[in-house]
Amino acid sequence: MATKVVIENAVLRGSQQEQFWQKVATVYLDGGEEFNVVAPPKATGDALEWLKQFQVRSPTAQGYNPVTDGRSQSIIQQVQAELEKRKLDSEIWRSGTNPDGRYVAAQICLRGHVLNVNGTDFERGEHCPKCGEASIDACQHCKVAIRGGEIYASTTDYKLPYFCHKCGRPYPWMADRLSTAKELLDHDDKLLLEDREKLWGLLQYVMSDPKSDMVPAKRKLFEIGLGKALPATREFFLDFVAKYLAEMTKS
Repeated sequence: MATKVVIENAVLRGSQQEQFWQKVATVYLDGGEEFNVVAPPKATGDALEWLKQFQVRSPTAQGYNPVTDGRSQSIIQQVQAELEKRKLDSEIWRSGTNPDGRYVAAQICLRGHVLNVNGTDFERGEHCPKCGEASIDACQHCKVAIRGGEIYASTTDYKLPYFCHKCGRPYPWMADRLSTAKELLDHDDKLLLEDREKLWGLLQYVMSDPKSDMVPAKRKLFEIGLGKALPATREFFLDFVAKYLAEMTKS
């Protein structure tokens, strides 16, 4: 028979027991020999990121024997190819579980209404029953799946994500808000160009890391700078920032 690669764990969760290496895959060679490919006990996340630390072992009645000859590299390469294929295939899933195996899949409409985040299967491209907009389940820039809540966590604890955890670009519902904010700044004739640029920089700082120790000070500077703006601009930004920080800093 042809060589067969069975992926056991594409996502590693780590172990505090240093003797327990994590099985990534089982490989059956043409001649019927069986090998295990394992990762270090404390390895977590995408197994591909631990490729250089993989070990190949041959199971025996007494335990296992490390494989250190030329077969080892060939076996690891075959496991790598299968892991990479799985990663590409995961971009076209319909499962309620996110391809990373840790979170449920999230389906959110372009205006930010959460359609699915409870771990059940869903059809891609559905339209929102609240506003009619199309839905997405992956970042439109880097194509990485949107994270729902952690598996087995309560769906009531889920917080709408504003930026992609992978590439950092804003999701459409946040991009729309930022576009409106930028347009208001650009058309506020009470603000000089340097005022607009400073306010925009402060806004991006505050939103990039809401729990940073510097955020209160930067937010205060932002509010002071808004004192020169038109009332409509000032009201929009104060409300926008307050709601955003309240949502993002929930415990």
